[in-house]
Amino acid sequence: MARNLHSDYGTAVQADEVHPILLAKINTSGGDVRIWSGVGDLTYDAEVYSGAGKLMGVSPINEKTDLSANGVAFSLSGLPGAMISTALGQVEQGRACTLWVALLNTSTGVLVNDPYEMFNGFTDVTIIGEDGETSTIVVNAENRLIDLERTRIRRYTDEDQQNEYSGDKGFEFVPALQDKVVIFGKS
Repeated sequence: MARNLHSDYGTAVQADEVHPILLAKINTSGGDVRIWSGVGDLTYDAEVYSGAGKLMGVSPINEKTDLSANGVAFSLSGLPGAMISTALGQVEQGRACTLWVALLNTSTGVLVNDPYEMFNGFTDVTIIGEDGETSTIVVNAENRLIDLERTRIRRYTDEDQQNEYSGDKGFEFVPALQDKVVIFGKS
């Protein structure tokens, strides 16, 4: 798939003081969780991203030429056990999440141009793993295309139409048409 990366990326990748980084933003009921794959705080788009370093993980992002919905898994490891209840209480299914890849100039600490959006979708299932003192939280996310696979249950009935558009008379006479005899060509 063709990518429209900014022209500065090509020259910046060849520089010695540039490193690729990941930025992740996951919406929760308690607000946005913003982390990046480095250490310390990083500001992008007037929002502060907390450094997770090597504790942050992202599964490989698979892309295909068809319209299949491929997901991604965000993980954060080495967390104290007290964070589990917070994660279980605030990470909900169907919340927005985004993953960017960017280039960071290590000598200035500034991003080289705007990050490139690698994934945009919705949170799905949260998995908690514990090993004594620390925990790992994995948030699985689904691509926005997953919505195309959801079944739509609609009926051509007056009741269904009233649920969607109260007062609409479009389907009021549909049941009467079932037994209606229509004669074409005769008077």
